[in-house]
Amino acid sequence: MTTMLSPRLVLDFASATLNPIVGVTRSGNTATRYNASGLIETVNADLPRFNYDPVTLACRGLLIEEQRSNLADNSNDFAAWTKTRSSVDAAVVDTLSPDGTTNASKLKEDSTASNTHTLKRGIVSLTAATHTVSFFAKAAGRSWIASTNSSLSGTAVNFDLANGVIGTVGANATAYSIQPAGNGWYRCSASWVGISGTNEVTLFLANGNNGLVYTGDGTSGVFLYGFQVELGAFSTSYIPRLSASAATRNADVATITGTNFSDFWQASKGGVLVRARPDTVSGIRPWVQFDDNTADNIIALRGNTTNPELYIIDGGTPQAQIDAGTIAANTDYSLTGWWATNDCKARLDSGVVFTDTSATIPTVTQARLGSDGTNYLNGHLASISYYDSFSEQIYTRRKNKAVFNLM
Repeated sequence: MTTMLSPRLVLDFASATLNPIVGVTRSGNTATRYNASGLIETVNADLPRFNYDPVTLACRGLLIEEQRSNLADNSNDFAAWTKTRSSVDAAVVDTLSPDGTTNASKLKEDSTASNTHTLKRGIVSLTAATHTVSFFAKAAGRSWIASTNSSLSGTAVNFDLANGVIGTVGANATAYSIQPAGNGWYRCSASWVGISGTNEVTLFLANGNNGLVYTGDGTSGVFLYGFQVELGAFSTSYIPRLSASAATRNADVATITGTNFSDFWQASKGGVLVRARPDTVSGIRPWVQFDDNTADNIIALRGNTTNPELYIIDGGTPQAQIDAGTIAANTDYSLTGWWATNDCKARLDSGVVFTDTSATIPTVTQARLGSDGTNYLNGHLASISYYDSFSEQIYTRRKNKAVFNLM
């Protein structure tokens, strides 16, 4: 009879606790998270960001993100934008903002007949690269809002603030999302390949999907909070920029080094179960990586675009790259990898086990959580369980098909 092997190390980030063997660094006090009350708050430098679901208030785990900057100055001052057949009421008391205060604004239509009602802002010094615009919005008489780069045609994205879904999307919008932010708020984002120089972002009030031209009633509109423009193909957590000064959130770096690592690590064979929620599936997104601080010796569980992988390099030579299935953004997964000489396996959730029977195992000296030193998860780590044995206690074989018992 096969027995379940107990993990040698368990890091339970969904309990909002950090094992003292994990070191976390992140310079600057510009990072934010959703706290246990579902409100946006600033997290000081070198502290972990345990991020909560703003609706269910469940802890999603440890948030790991790459460095990003908010390129829009005075990011919560919508009154300074150019208003056309509209007005902005600042610091409204009608609703609490996503940070729990009364610092949201209301974009309000006028009563002009058969026309648009807009709010426009020029973002200067951009490059001809993919940028992502995001903002928090809540219905206030109008339940639709559209965002567009009016310097570039075909970029309009329509957001339904009543149902939390995307409407019509322009052909030049490369990515878009709408995510619940609690208390009726949604975070809306849209990405485009902008033009070099000034790009004009325009927000349109709408009376339906793509209903940008209509007769206003003089009072209806949408609440707004926390505008952000980032160089990148997807949005990351809000970076408040409350003046003209630059605002950069530095990368979250979480590692296990020295004797904290060597005390639990078993050379030559082992296994790891990682539970994670990637916010993006673009590029290389490490979930956990074991290495020797070089690119020559690596054991990694990672996302490679939509492919969850066990990836192994020994002495600079690739040994295994096992694709375990398909993943999507903003979805919870478990990815398990096992390794021993000529016996490596990977499985996504409780799915098919994929194998590689020709591999040597590198010598490693540290663990990186949610990063490989260059690329970042940009998502949440819920837990990491490390097993130091690779034997019949780990898996059984039934009908010549491996069935793993770590779940």
